[in-house]
Amino acid sequence: MAINMGVLSINLKNLIDVLCPELAEWRRFGVGSGLRVAVVGFGKMGLLHGGILNLLIPGIVKAVVDKSFLLTFGASRVVKSIRFYRDLDAMLREVEPDVVYVATPTSSHYPIVKKPLEHGTRFIFVEKPPTVNYQQLQDLLSVKKSDQVVMVGFQKRYALTFRHAKLLLDTGVVGEVQEVYAYVRSGDILESTTRFDALGRGVLLDLGVHLLNLLTWFFKVESIESAESRSMYTRVDDFFKAVLRAKGGARIIIEATWSDPEYRIPETFIEIRGSKGVIRVAEDYLKVSTLEEHELLGNKKELALYKPHYYQGIPPVNLADPEYTIENMHFLISIHREVQPLTSIENSAETMKLIDELYKAARKV
Repeated sequence: MAINMGVLSINLKNLIDVLCPELAEWRRFGVGSGLRVAVVGFGKMGLLHGGILNLLIPGIVKAVVDKSFLLTFGASRVVKSIRFYRDLDAMLREVEPDVVYVATPTSSHYPIVKKPLEHGTRFIFVEKPPTVNYQQLQDLLSVKKSDQVVMVGFQKRYALTFRHAKLLLDTGVVGEVQEVYAYVRSGDILESTTRFDALGRGVLLDLGVHLLNLLTWFFKVESIESAESRSMYTRVDDFFKAVLRAKGGARIIIEATWSDPEYRIPETFIEIRGSKGVIRVAEDYLKVSTLEEHELLGNKKELALYKPHYYQGIPPVNLADPEYTIENMHFLISIHREVQPLTSIENSAETMKLIDELYKAARKV
């Protein structure tokens, strides 16, 4: 379907097919049947992933592990098709899942992911960040066998707006990159709290990790020029700012905060300034302005696409932002094809290493 809206004149269907190959793969293979999936941690993210999986492939979730007696007891009385446990080891022995989803608090990711790895579970999905630090990630890699797959929930990599920006960047639509400004902002923490004290790390690890994962995908980050953090409501970083240098010399300015009252819903934004134009992209839109017409812009100098353009009738399940479903489809397709997913734990190492380096370099202000 070609659409024309002033600056927009492109074949949208062809574009979506390029940006989201998971759709064609899903239709072609009908993957996932016969897999036994267990979800560890049945809070917001565990419920989300479990719900998406069961809608994509009814009955695929066979077991849930959560430390809450009230949750497991109550849910077991309502949902008879799923076995509920409070003990991870018991579930691994009795269910022998093919796939384990880890959706527990960040501080517990390392020991929980390590258990199914040591047990021999072939496929593991862990929510972001995969670990608290780079050393823990390296330890997991040393335990992981070559036939095991661990995917990390960096779902921004599955958002079609950011995939579109990557396509335009790689094809040189805006020329040589000169400067990048990027932020992730939310208003989640606006009152004093001690809940992050034990973790010892704040917004950079929790939200900034998404931004850094996108930036290390877009660019080759070579050095840190400066970094600073500020605490406002916690004893960890509520605000983080840094200046990086990418290969080729482009300067990358990043900001992360979870204490901005203007952002009820988190927003991830990247502005890429090149020698031929500018790309501005967030979860909900992509806007491009260039000096020259380009076929990827509908033979125009400008392009503006919004969320409804990208997700017309797709993905097949939409419980939250569409990228969560595409992320789960990608994982199941990777299992079916026996290939490493885009956001494998190996591919996440650069992001976690950069997180460590930024914390080490940061001065408190």
